[in-house]
Amino acid sequence: MNIAIVSHMFPTPNDSVGGIFVLQQVRALSEQGHEVVVISPTPCVPEVASELLDRPSSTNIPKTDTYGDITVHYPRYWSLPRPETLPIVAYSFRRTLNQHSGLFKSADVINAHVALPDGFGCIPLARSLDIPLVTTIHGADLQHTIHRPIPKRQIRTVFQASDRIVLNSKKLQRVYSKHFSDVKKTDVVFNGFSTESAHDAKPIEEIGSGLRIVSVGSLVKEKGHRHALEAMANLSFDFKYVIVGDGPLRTTLEETSSNLGIQDQVSFVGEVEHDTVFSYLKSSDIFVLPSYEEAFGIAYLEAMACGLPVIACEGEGPADFITHRETGFLVPPKDPDAIVDVIRELQADHELREHVADRGQRTALNRFSWERNAKAVERIFYEAIEAHK
Repeated sequence: MNIAIVSHMFPTPNDSVGGIFVLQQVRALSEQGHEVVVISPTPCVPEVASELLDRPSSTNIPKTDTYGDITVHYPRYWSLPRPETLPIVAYSFRRTLNQHSGLFKSADVINAHVALPDGFGCIPLARSLDIPLVTTIHGADLQHTIHRPIPKRQIRTVFQASDRIVLNSKKLQRVYSKHFSDVKKTDVVFNGFSTESAHDAKPIEEIGSGLRIVSVGSLVKEKGHRHALEAMANLSFDFKYVIVGDGPLRTTLEETSSNLGIQDQVSFVGEVEHDTVFSYLKSSDIFVLPSYEEAFGIAYLEAMACGLPVIACEGEGPADFITHRETGFLVPPKDPDAIVDVIRELQADHELREHVADRGQRTALNRFSWERNAKAVERIFYEAIEAHK
């Protein structure tokens, strides 16, 4: 099968971590024996405008690159760095794809990762080539973008034009059903993660004394880092809290840790290479990320695979694979006291910590490989192709 993947999130020389889950799925599909080409339109940011826009220049991103036997094309499109401009950007994205229609000439199916702008951009191509369009939703379309009227209409257009819609969690399927009636079009396919990286990672020699707690995630409000910091401030025993990731709230969160009087026990390490994330996980005792808008949650699976008990929020994507007190812990959102209670119990009860860590590790390693994900997606592609004839 010839598969054309369209994803504006695919890794680039400017950002090797963002969208790495798309790369990992593409590799798994390629290993299944499929011919996969990736088209990843990239915002055109001239060198002279880079500093003004506070965005990395696109000049060092090649027009075409390879990842092993996978070819990736990075055509340029004009983009405005504001959420309010997304409806316009979607048309710019579509125009760029149309200008590079030759990249799709051998495709049996187009798989767009996210509805806006990717799926919207693919609609005319899928129609002109008379091949199915499968749209994969990772979270933002249904958790954020859909709440604005014009983008919602565009998202509806994408879903109507899609032969199948892949959602990465039951939470997203519940959200989808509240806004759209054609739920039969949807399939829930859980993401995978790099099981090899979890196995091969080596611990960092010194991460701190006492109970070692770690978070991995972008420093944005929805990830709940502030609530985790408030929980840490109520711990009465020795601990070290390491926060891996970066984002617009870093300065604010650093100030919060200082105001709470725990700045000496909290370490912000910023964004690191993906393999280094696993090293931090291997060096820790507990993973906590009280994210209250989590579509799926690969970070939790990575922590589970490294043998850590994890703390997540109820009703979010991780609830698909976390059974409370068996494979992890689920707490109410925005509730530092609930986080404190779990950490205290895990610190005092080593048997419980080992039981949950073991069950969680087996769940992650046995059920959430990218190979398993690729086989499920492959089946959906074949069914879409057959139904489209």
